[in-house]
Amino acid sequence: MTTFNWKILSISEGCKKVHYLLTATDEIHTVESEGNHVFAEETVNLPFNEIKESNLIDWLEKDTTQDDVNAIKLNLQNQLKAMENEKIVEFPWLADTFTPQV
Repeated sequence: MTTFNWKILSISEGCKKVHYLLTATDEIHTVESEGNHVFAEETVNLPFNEIKESNLIDWLEKDTTQDDVNAIKLNLQNQLKAMENEKIVEFPWLADTFTPQV
């Protein structure tokens, strides 16, 4: 199961744009996506002084979801899925660093 955690890092004056960080975590791995989003016209429907982070996250999810699929979350889920079968190896520059002389 994937857990998502949104954070709003900054907002523009008039709350027309947000800078966000989305973290996705499964049982083993964590991946992140950081970006900027310009809200669609009429999305922001509260006076600036009444806006809370939860409002921004709700609006951000709504704006980035089409046909019940959130593009940002889908990309993170695909990254997590790709990591499932990934074999971790040593850095190439560290492999065989010391070769014994005979």
